[in-house]
Amino acid sequence: MLLVIEVLGILTMCTVIFVLIWGFITVKQVLSQLKYKNYLLEKLTQYVHMLTSKK
Repeated sequence: MLLVIEVLGILTMCTVIFVLIWGFITVKQVLSQLKYKNYLLEKLTQYVHMLTSKK
């Protein structure tokens, strides 16, 4: 019985570690995409402002 509990504990720890690492990688990729999107929006805003200020 004790061996079963130890094995279940190890499996649970491995599962939690896997989910946390996968979540960290996913969040890192999402934040990277948001930074890139903000960069593109800023460049677009600057370009539109430049076009409107020439008139």
